[in-house]
Amino acid sequence: MKKIIISFKILLVTLILIGVGTQQSCTKLEETVYSDLTAENFFADPENLVYAFGVAYTNLYQLYGHKYGIGFDSGTDILCVPQRGGDWLDGGEWHRWHRLTYTPSEAYVGRWWNTIFYGVNTCNRLIYQFESLEGVDVVPAVSELRALRAFYYYLLIDIYGNVPIQTDFNVPADYKPSTNTRQEVYDFIETELLEVMPYLSRESGLPYFGRMNFYAGQMVLAKLYLNAEVYTGTPQWSKASMACDSIMMGNFSLTPNYFTNFEADATTSPEYILGIAFDQVDAPAFEIHLFTLHYNLQDKYQIEEGTWNGLSIQESIYNLFEEGDTRRNGLLTGFQYYDDGTPVEDPSYERFNPQNPTAPIDPDGAPLNLTPAINMLEPNCLRQAGSRVAKFPFIPGSDRYTSNDYPIYRYADVLLMKAEALMRSGGDMGTALSLVNQVRSRAGAAPLSELNYENLLDERARELYAEGFRRSDMIRFGVFLDTRWEKPEVSPDYVKLWPIPEAQIQANSNLRQNDGY
Repeated sequence: MKKIIISFKILLVTLILIGVGTQQSCTKLEETVYSDLTAENFFADPENLVYAFGVAYTNLYQLYGHKYGIGFDSGTDILCVPQRGGDWLDGGEWHRWHRLTYTPSEAYVGRWWNTIFYGVNTCNRLIYQFESLEGVDVVPAVSELRALRAFYYYLLIDIYGNVPIQTDFNVPADYKPSTNTRQEVYDFIETELLEVMPYLSRESGLPYFGRMNFYAGQMVLAKLYLNAEVYTGTPQWSKASMACDSIMMGNFSLTPNYFTNFEADATTSPEYILGIAFDQVDAPAFEIHLFTLHYNLQDKYQIEEGTWNGLSIQESIYNLFEEGDTRRNGLLTGFQYYDDGTPVEDPSYERFNPQNPTAPIDPDGAPLNLTPAINMLEPNCLRQAGSRVAKFPFIPGSDRYTSNDYPIYRYADVLLMKAEALMRSGGDMGTALSLVNQVRSRAGAAPLSELNYENLLDERARELYAEGFRRSDMIRFGVFLDTRWEKPEVSPDYVKLWPIPEAQIQANSNLRQNDGY
């Protein structure tokens, strides 16, 4: 029922109904026209406005679903993609992300820019169409789209910093927007969200599982304010705290079971503030199972597509978990067995090779043992090395895509953000500690006796690993540039921002490259 209501009705119908018009933008993207419906005859009925949102929201599927989404933590101390001989070299791109030596020509840099701006441009197009209607109350719909556009711009300010602010759809085909400063983008996001907040629905739960409502808007504000010192040089801890308060007044709570948030049907979770309802048939894009599982675990988990043996958990994060912390169960580790107890084996395990006598040898032989320790990032990481991301429970029968739901924002993060805002602003440390311990209690972890920046950052890692927040967290806590495993040098300050894609700079002389690139 969940997939029909959210993915099909609200999102997928739009791909058939709303293929009207094309977009001009700095991304040079175009939309396919799927039908002869026009804004005039489709949107004449205000009840139909909700269906138009789908094309703006389904863009999030590509943003978070492919390995680019979950792999966003791979440039931090959480995840990595080791080169296992001939596999996962990928031109050295994963090595550069790990060591923060990425360049403007990286595929990731261009893909994220294009995908995010496609979302911005789609919002612009729909707002333009809605505002052209006569006799229809479009304020709630336009407000929701403006909030979604602000969310896209939050991703842009966090990743790229200095980007064009584009709100017009009806522009010449050769229009080339100029770069706005990070401060200007910050001001735009804040102003947009504050203006539309009175018109956003306070309804939550299933109808708004994957849509921007008042609480999702407040979540974007909370993130914006929490990172304000990074973005603008001026801290906004009190504003971050108040935005968290607005969310905490809603009907949200922690789920008793942590992993309920990542299952195939998480739409009833009281923890979701904004989520994506993936479905391998009706809403396909999520590939975490293929990206992380060892080649020989395909049969164990009854996956119908070959698994890739890529994404792995770094040992330092594995070691953060205490005994009894149930969140550690999301790190697939140790010898692997089929349901009948038969060991899973890897016939291609690394043996002594006289042609390459210095290459590492799998000490466990054929039995597959996923070790927390990873012997190297490149070039000869053992096939078995690294815990794997099992946070999103593996679903038998999954093919290229899986049906796990994905939380963009959830309530546990709000509690941790509120605690951080209190701590940084000199607020009530007792309340801050209590909020963190609520999160730990759900996981079966012993309560902390005191709270400091180090153990709060560690708690955010334990709670939010593989959800894409680690980069901004590490930047905010001042540790992103530091040396760490397989990153032997302190990185220059400019890598806190990604470069503007090389292709965009070449196509638009009005764009300015971020400093250092």
